[in-house]
Amino acid sequence: MGPIMSILIFALIVLIVAALIAWAMQKLPLPAPFGMIIQALILIIAAVVIAQRAGLF
Repeated sequence: MGPIMSILIFALIVLIVAALIAWAMQKLPLPAPFGMIIQALILIIAAVVIAQRAGLF
């Protein structure tokens, strides 16, 4: 398995975990702006993790 396929599989796993965490955050009774801010932070962290693994940072 090549390095590109490895990065794609890693990215897919990170995105699935981030989506599950974001979904769980939606179910919590948080005030309106905080839930959306936390979801955005989760997705930004996932993007940074994927970019670091891909060697962009």
